[in-house]
Amino acid sequence: MNAPELLMVYDLSDPDASEAAHRHRGYWGKLYTDIHPLDNDHIALVFRPAPDCRWRPWESVRLKWILEQLQGSKAA
Repeated sequence: MNAPELLMVYDLSDPDASEAAHRHRGYWGKLYTDIHPLDNDHIALVFRPAPDCRWRPWESVRLKWILEQLQGSKAA
């Protein structure tokens, strides 16, 4: 079974959101994060799971870090 991808949109005109996008991409890793520019101020990051399912527990931890940072934040 394939793990789902996570898509998040960031408003880069907000310095906090720009910093969060950079940090979240670092958490997940550049190899499995796709960047899609939406316009001059917005990007979408798609966090893809690694093909090897042995990474799922670690991906769960990284996802938890990302979601905890965004909870109660207007950064993204």
